[in-house]
Amino acid sequence: MKQTLNRHEKRNQRTAVIVMLAITVPILLIYGSFFKMAFFDDAGNFTLGNFQFLYKGMELKQTKIEPVGKALTNSIFFTVVVTVTEVVISCLSGYAISRLEFRGRKFIQYALLVLRMFPHLLLLIGVLYVLVELKLANSMLGVLLVAIAFRIPGSSFIIKNFFDGIPRDIENSTLVDGCSRVSAFFQVIIYLVKPGIASISVFSFLSAWSNYILFNTLIFNSKTPVFATYLRSLSSNEQMIASYGVFAAMALVYMLPVIVFFLISQRSLMEGNIASGKGV
Repeated sequence: MKQTLNRHEKRNQRTAVIVMLAITVPILLIYGSFFKMAFFDDAGNFTLGNFQFLYKGMELKQTKIEPVGKALTNSIFFTVVVTVTEVVISCLSGYAISRLEFRGRKFIQYALLVLRMFPHLLLLIGVLYVLVELKLANSMLGVLLVAIAFRIPGSSFIIKNFFDGIPRDIENSTLVDGCSRVSAFFQVIIYLVKPGIASISVFSFLSAWSNYILFNTLIFNSKTPVFATYLRSLSSNEQMIASYGVFAAMALVYMLPVIVFFLISQRSLMEGNIASGKGV
């Protein structure tokens, strides 16, 4: 049955639509200008010349742009390793804090909350000294360890709340049916927190893919470029009053993996948590 709205509700609905359009239209115009600059030249002709940086070097003004292949490969490797490692460790730690009783459990729970709120930028100098002592500074491995360590407290706290939302009756029924705690976790419980896993995966992916601060601080040379430092090195060159079409093309390539990953995880993000008993 179609629901009818009274006059006041219709007016509020129209107001909400107008506000959303007023907010959305400028954003759409910005993205539209990106596509126009990336795929069309100054004369309005369609071209793919702005994307040559994907497979060969380019000459702009007095600056030579190296192909993006190495930086893109490093970004993909860094993002995949950080995302997978963070999700695995966060799920295990979140489950342990949510379900197991052990000494120091409350302290660890509050510590995760504090570390989640603590600004990571304030730790960078101390982290750099630690990496120097461990001989991991100026290396991809050092940046990987720091990025994972910074993200785990927040992700563990988030996924822990999803585990809290699962009734213990579900887990107890799996134990009664013959599952061990480990098999129950991997065969049943993990599927009930898919929205939480999708959430921390998206946050981890976005953080790793767009990470610039860690590479700019902990890497002292250009031997380990990522997409973010690649773009920064181009925009910092004063001789390169670069073609905006090239930068627009780079921006589109930069945001493409984020869009694809979000579309893949969107279904899991929209799923609700399970709150029923045995037989789910």
